[in-house]
Amino acid sequence: MARRRKVRFSGRFYLTMLVLLGIVVALVLIIPSGGGGTLKNATMEAKLMPETVIIRNESTVAVDKFDMVDHLVDEGASVNAEVPVATVYKWGYSSELAQSLVTIQQKIYDKQLSILDGIESTELTSVNGQIAELKSKIASNVSEGGADDLLELERSMKELLNQRTIYLKNSVQADVELNSLYSEESAKLAQIAEYTSTVNAKMTGLVSFYFDGYELVLNGEKLDVVSADVIKKIINGESGINAATSESLLFRLVDPNKWYAAFITSPSEGASLMGGQTYTVTFDGMKDIMYTATALEPVVCDGGIVNMLEFTENIGELLSIRVIKATVTAQLAGLEMNAAAVKSKNGESYITTSTGDVPVTVIAVNGDKALITGTGLVEGMRYKK
Repeated sequence: MARRRKVRFSGRFYLTMLVLLGIVVALVLIIPSGGGGTLKNATMEAKLMPETVIIRNESTVAVDKFDMVDHLVDEGASVNAEVPVATVYKWGYSSELAQSLVTIQQKIYDKQLSILDGIESTELTSVNGQIAELKSKIASNVSEGGADDLLELERSMKELLNQRTIYLKNSVQADVELNSLYSEESAKLAQIAEYTSTVNAKMTGLVSFYFDGYELVLNGEKLDVVSADVIKKIINGESGINAATSESLLFRLVDPNKWYAAFITSPSEGASLMGGQTYTVTFDGMKDIMYTATALEPVVCDGGIVNMLEFTENIGELLSIRVIKATVTAQLAGLEMNAAAVKSKNGESYITTSTGDVPVTVIAVNGDKALITGTGLVEGMRYKK
């Protein structure tokens, strides 16, 4: 029977094996596994240039179908509650009815002047001079396209005519004929009143007479129903439809200091907004105005990720703009990794770690690097491609 030979390992052998083991460990740590790597804390500039959809905190004012409307304030005017905004003329009102009132009022004025014949009135002369000057100014603006606000000029004219009417009624001793004309005027005014109504503002805000059909769908009070599909349709130029018909919509009242800009991103295209983060925003054509906005939490929909920025600065020129391109920037902190290792499934981004797939939000991309956030992820954690 052969005798077993006992093998002894020298100290040099153990030292060599220890060195080889160290090299293997080092290679595992240094060389990314399958294109993966190690997460590390970093900061990166996020820059997005999306087409955005403006969403306002606003209420629409609608009335029964009308024939004519007289705007009592300008587009974009700031009004308080109960301030008259528009006079509405219902169906049945005609220009002939209005002209008949003008004719009666002219007869009254002529009669009043005949009674005052020979009596000097400094106040009447002053008011008539102002009326003549204003008439000339209005005619000039209409014919030559002047820069004056015609609506404001018309308001001034109404005030002057009313001032003259009150003065003459108080100054002229009416005879039988004049009293008869006054009665005709009262009857005509009562007839016109049946067709007209003045609509006041119900709250403080900016007035706009512009509608695009999306006012009832896109509203600051209904952000939870804003979907990727709706935003895409608006950006693609599809017209909206309000619940009220276009004939009955009168004006909008807009909160100037709270509004939103929404846009769509997709996991395959790069970064989304980081909820709660402050961003600097500029809009095309308004580069001299720099806004600050806070990002709401992105919402994943079938058609993409809905990103929403909330603004608390004056809306300005965006009062009646629905779609506009924006530049959105911020310096963000997160975990840096190889952008190619970020995967997507069912519209959501995720990375693969030793514990499995972890949902992440890509908040910035710079070349082949991505900055991410995700629950449970920390610096030093390894990921796979």
